[in-house]
Order: sequence, then structure tokens, then C-alpha cells
Amino acid sequence: MTLKRTPLFEEHKKLSAKLVEFGGWEMPVLYTNLIEEHLAVRNNVGMFDAGHMGVVKIPITKSQILIFENLLTRKIIDMTDGQIRYNRLVNDKKGIVDDILVYREKDKYFAVFNASNTEKDMSFLKSKEIETQLMGLHIIAVQGPMAEKIIQKHTDLDLSQIKYYHFKRGKFAGVDVIFSRTGYTGEKGFEIMSLAQDNPKIWQILLKDQVPPCGLGARDTLRIEAGMPLYGHELKDNWTNEKSNQILGIKMLEKAIPRQGYKIFDTDQKTEIGEVTSGTFSPSLQEPIALAWIKDKKLDDEVLIQIRNKMYKGKIVKPVFINNTRK
Repeated sequence: MTLKRTPLFEEHKKLSAKLVEFGGWEMPVLYTNLIEEHLAVRNNVGMFDAGHMGVVKIPITKSQILIFENLLTRKIIDMTDGQIRYNRLVNDKKGIVDDILVYREKDKYFAVFNASNTEKDMSFLKSKEIETQLMGLHIIAVQGPMAEKIIQKHTDLDLSQIKYYHFKRGKFAGVDVIFSRTGYTGEKGFEIMSLAQDNPKIWQILLKDQVPPCGLGARDTLRIEAGMPLYGHELKDNWTNEKSNQILGIKMLEKAIPRQGYKIFDTDQKTEIGEVTSGTFSPSLQEPIALAWIKDKKLDDEVLIQIRNKMYKGKIVKPVFINNTRK
């Protein structure tokens, strides 16, 4: 299978990034090392190529809005101009097709789909008589406490006036863009959408501003710390929205790193009560953490995670370990 490439592929090669297959795309997993990239975002700033995400126009009529809304877990008809709403697309069995961001611009809508699900999502909507079109936009995500200050140097738009989960059109160094106050890291920042031919210019300007590029590895550890779900982990087509909303966090009480698929047991060591959906060693907290689906347990309860045929103690916590998005 021929892998797709974003408009920044040549930029990644120049930087000697380690490239991997992800959702049918050839993407950078890291440039230097994961911990450096992760901490750059938490403590200062970093940028990600998110050009593989599907930015899709949804040209629905007023009569189709309710049809579209019935396929979602949250309403969209009450959204205001310039607002973004996190949502989940569900199938006839209420399984999750994808988690998406819905944008409202005046009386029109567009959305951002996960890269690996874009074609599937578009086909699913077509089966419900909702036509969609790729907008030809590609995303560079600039994240971290210094993100706004750095981007502001290149636009006349007052970025401080864009609230969390809102967006505005503007110019970045003369290039037409959409500034979306969103991200997948638990940090304040923006996702900048532009046409393919303008993506490298924006990237190069940010590099000159000494914004370090970060790969999918850091993106994953950051989103786990932020308690943000990933399709195929916390979200699945055979899981309902209600089940996915039952995801909890785990802090390990012993030195062991939980990973996806590891079984979780009650303290009797016999009763299986759940599974790890995502796990990592947290570079920010300096301890192993996980997101997990667990039944019949509450915060502060102890559980056991089976790792290589041995049981390790963990404590149930809220699934959001770090959230600086509104600072």
C-alpha cells in the first residue's frame, strides 16, 4: 500500500525525523527524543504536523441539520458563529464511528475527522444522504504556554480574543488561515489551517522562531496526560458513547508501565474488572499512568494491573492528569 504524505513531508526529511506509518500516512514519530519534545510543549512551545487530519465541508441544508445531529452525541443546531464543538459520530447500533470537531461558520458547518477514519466517515455520512467534501486544508498545531505569543507576531488578529473551542479566519505572515483554539495536548495553543501550498511557509517561519517540531510519540504521551481519547483505544465502533464516557485514570503505585490491552483485576486477584486503553510513563509527572475502562469502581479505589503475568498495584484517579488549556 502506498502511504499518503502531508505537504510537510519534505520538511520532515530535512530534519531527519523518524517516519512511521500511521493511519495510512507516513508521519514523523519523533525528531530528537520523545521526552524532550513532550516537555517542550508542557514548558514552552512545540509544533506538530497534523496535516493528515481530514478537514471536511458539510454542506447541509436546514432540513438536514437534524438528520446530521441524530448521528452525533451532542447537539450542533444551537452552536454560534465561530464556535467549535467536540462530538462523536455514532452508527445505527450506537457504536462510535469517530470522534470529530464540528465548526460552525455563519449558517454553515465543517468538521475535522481523524486521519485514519476520514474516508470511512465520509462514506458513512453519504450512506445517510449527507454529502461531504474535503476542503484542501492542512493543519499545523502549535501548542504550549508560549504558543499564542509566538503566533501573534505574525498576525494582526488579536488571538487573545479567540476563546477556547472557537476559531477565526485571518492571515499568518500574509497567508490566509483559520486560527482554531484547539489542540490535543492539554496545553493552550492553536491549530492553524491553511492550503497545502502555504503549509511549508508557515512551518519554516515557526522553525525560525525556534519552535521545535514534535512527533506522534510526544503527541500521544501529551494526550494521555490530558485524558484525551484516541480512536481505537478509548473509542471503538463496538463501544457505545456511554461506555467510552466511563474511562477512568490510573496512577501506578508500583514501578511498572501499563499498556493498552493489559487486564485489570480487583484486589482479590481473581475478578477481572476492566482493561487498560492507553498507558505510558508520564514525562511531566515522572510516574506511570494509564487510561482504562473499569467497571464498578470509584476514585481512590485500588486495583491490580496484570503486566507480564505479575500483578502491580494502581489507584483509580480522574482521567485528566494535566489540563492547562484555559490558562
